[in-house]
Amino acid sequence: MPRPGNILVVNARDPEEVRIALLDQGEICDLRSGRPDSGSMVGNIYLGVVKQVEDSLDASFIDFGDRRAGFLHVGNVHPAYADPDANAMTATLTAIERNGPVVENDEAESAEAETKTEAEAEAEVVEVAAEVEFVEEEAEPKRISDLLKVGRHVVVQVIRDPVRGKGATLSTIISLAGFGLVWMPSLGRIGVSRRIEDSEERERLREILSELGAGAEVPVIARTAAAGEPKRVLQADMTRIQKRISNMVKTASVAQAPALLVEEETIVMRAIRELFHAGIETIRCDEATSHEAIAAFLERKAATERVELRLYEDEMPLFELLGLETNYQRLFRSRVPIGRGASIVIHPTEALTAIDVNSGRVEGTTLEETALETNLLAAKEVANQVRLRDLGGIIVVDFIDMRSPDNRRQVEEALREALQSDRARMKIGRIGSFGLFSFTRRRLGTGPARAADAMCRCCGGSGNFAHHSAGALRVLRRLRALSGAWQVRIRAQDGVIQQLRRHQIALQALPHKVEFVEDLQVPSGESVLEPITALAEVSDDR
Repeated sequence: MPRPGNILVVNARDPEEVRIALLDQGEICDLRSGRPDSGSMVGNIYLGVVKQVEDSLDASFIDFGDRRAGFLHVGNVHPAYADPDANAMTATLTAIERNGPVVENDEAESAEAETKTEAEAEAEVVEVAAEVEFVEEEAEPKRISDLLKVGRHVVVQVIRDPVRGKGATLSTIISLAGFGLVWMPSLGRIGVSRRIEDSEERERLREILSELGAGAEVPVIARTAAAGEPKRVLQADMTRIQKRISNMVKTASVAQAPALLVEEETIVMRAIRELFHAGIETIRCDEATSHEAIAAFLERKAATERVELRLYEDEMPLFELLGLETNYQRLFRSRVPIGRGASIVIHPTEALTAIDVNSGRVEGTTLEETALETNLLAAKEVANQVRLRDLGGIIVVDFIDMRSPDNRRQVEEALREALQSDRARMKIGRIGSFGLFSFTRRRLGTGPARAADAMCRCCGGSGNFAHHSAGALRVLRRLRALSGAWQVRIRAQDGVIQQLRRHQIALQALPHKVEFVEDLQVPSGESVLEPITALAEVSDDR
């Protein structure tokens, strides 16, 4: 199944937030965003020290240089650490021995799909190593105290950033992702993504990887992005990964723990690595440094002729120009219109995410027909919102009740089909007798700031800081795009104004004089900017 999307839009001009969107027919079909000042550690590799071992939790706590100790579950500890004399880097580079037979067919290839590492992964750098599978006989689980002791050095990779007072989640089963390949030393052999369905292409990639390893079984997985790439492109990718490995080993040999060994790439390049595919025709970027990095990436991919790379330098924000900003702001709202007056309402809770389907003004000849038409509209948008918001855990969709089993199956199939383009790992159920459809999804860590992170004091819990922050950043972008120097009145919700005051330095750097007017009737993502008087005119009058 070809991947959707043919245009990549990179909004990296603003220091407060970076956004990369994949467009399909002018609509956002995939999204990556991040704030450079947030300092995400996902994908970074550290030399750490065991500070505490808790058999009651089957876990240990690792000092890896962050202000909070990282959490390392026993399932994410490499078996080689069972040898108390094993060096940390030696253990990390050791292949895990498999007790059971390896599956060799077109549906599953050797690698690690069901490991605890993948279960904990919320970032592409770890998740991508789970695109292939192995079969293994169950062994008696080891206790964390059998593997690690206080004071021991370990090489760990961050697979989840700290959240809500908890430290980062770590793993000693590491991986390094390139643009088409992933190095995973615990694998111990060549792997090919099971998402590459063409048997001839899979065999071609196996042969190339074998040649790159000079006949040896290199611990490398060919990602989905490797499909169709010539040998010279994969060779360059392998050389780049090997250079990073060499630097990591060299740094570890002289570093004093805790220490950073490998730092992940920038938000922009990580997103380009994840979203780029053979169907991309155009990339538009609004920041010169990122533009140069993307140009170098296209050159390594030998894609400079087929992909048009444009540097956007006009004043209007790129998302506003392309009509994407309104849809982006909807990601922070609970109610999302789906057409014909119908809508879905998304409410994340501690236990699950509930999604309700409202019929609105959708009209059919019968109640059953109205329910079916509305539910089919909702199925597509539910899949879209779940992917763009990067919702995780248990997700329950309350479809409008339908009596006909055929209609229920039709809605189930529509939602399953819409979820196929989602890279996240999911388990999908069926519509029950109460019209509830439930499924589980593992986060990739790619969405915007989650609404549940901090409740908004200004609206008593009905909104959130993420919503107000997004609205404030939109105001900043529009002020920067305003030519000349103006006295500007901004009508906005109090929460948006409070967020704007946090960007006081950025506001002072603008040539405009800004006054705020609280207006509860203005949606937080649609603040009103009213240029009152050109400041040059004020100076002339004086």
